[in-house]
Amino acid sequence: MSLMGKASKHKFTWMQSLWVLAGLILLGGALLSLFDGHEDLSSIAVPLGVMMLLTGVINIFIYKKKRHFIHGSHWLLADGMSTALLSVFLLFNQMIEAAIIPFFFGVWELFTGILKVIDSRELKEERIRGWYWFAGVGTVEILSGVAALLKPVDDFVGMHGVVALVLIIQATGYLFKILIYPHLAINQKEKHNEHM
Repeated sequence: MSLMGKASKHKFTWMQSLWVLAGLILLGGALLSLFDGHEDLSSIAVPLGVMMLLTGVINIFIYKKKRHFIHGSHWLLADGMSTALLSVFLLFNQMIEAAIIPFFFGVWELFTGILKVIDSRELKEERIRGWYWFAGVGTVEILSGVAALLKPVDDFVGMHGVVALVLIIQATGYLFKILIYPHLAINQKEKHNEHM
């Protein structure tokens, strides 16, 4: 049975709803970046920081509530904490240079991609279906993170475009979390019951 077929048989959970919210927040940040009327990207640094903080807090909250029932919850915590802590750079650095913001988002994208690739290896070792989705998204995040660090890419799509691209890819990562969640949760519940 396909991942989509199996996922459609399960009730949509509050965790998946929160991941939908996180994805929408990231897409909102991408739209803000694309349609910002200012040439200086630092003018939207604070809203982008708030967006990062909210998505990080969502992952931390889900970890706190469901850490015993989700495979790889420690990677969820790492992603949430790093995102929330990195948001401080955008929120409280009033003298931020506009040219540093795409570089900053590239580093964030690179880091979250590495986390997803490592998580996918654990999923594969535990024979959880859909591990390749995490590996694919993680690889795309790593490649786009590296691209965001390169000046020719910045020159080609512009600083606003780099930030928007990173945020769109991050939002796509939440879509895959939503789709794969039934496999992660069921596997962990069975494991938890075996130890009881």
